[in-house]
Amino acid sequence: LNERSNLSLKFSNIFFLYGEEKMSKIIAKKIVSERLNKEIKTTKELVKIIESAVGAKYFNKNHPERQIFQAIRIEVNGELDVLKKVLPDAISLLNKNGRISVITFHSLEDRIVKQLFKKESEVDELVKGLPVIPEQYQPKLKLINKKPILPSEEELKENTRSRSAKLRIVERIWQ
Repeated sequence: LNERSNLSLKFSNIFFLYGEEKMSKIIAKKIVSERLNKEIKTTKELVKIIESAVGAKYFNKNHPERQIFQAIRIEVNGELDVLKKVLPDAISLLNKNGRISVITFHSLEDRIVKQLFKKESEVDELVKGLPVIPEQYQPKLKLINKKPILPSEEELKENTRSRSAKLRIVERIWQ
């Protein structure tokens, strides 16, 4: 029983954190319960379990299976950890006036990109307000667009999957 609740809690945290799914606890409990009876071998089986956990009305309105599959993918691939590691490395490889463009597809990715770009484009708090700011405390980057660039109406018509895309661009301002 304790192992089941630990597993359920782990799944629930993954579904809530990476999938931002409100019904994560109910879905996690149902998945753990179903796995006791039978191995889940297909995505269709998992979708049916998710639907039975939340009910048809919620399922058809909110499509929680999308959030659950996203959460599983992010967890299995370590996508956010990779982004947190790769982005600073990419910035360090930029030449002066070089640019990085990043397209994100969900809020978790976008938050990481936005916060890093903001941090690297501001003067260090320690020296803010000094008449002359030493080079090592000056921002490395300049934001090319303060707000993310979103898909146009025309682009959305051509590619509905672009609806969640956000483009952020920065430029290296000193070596």
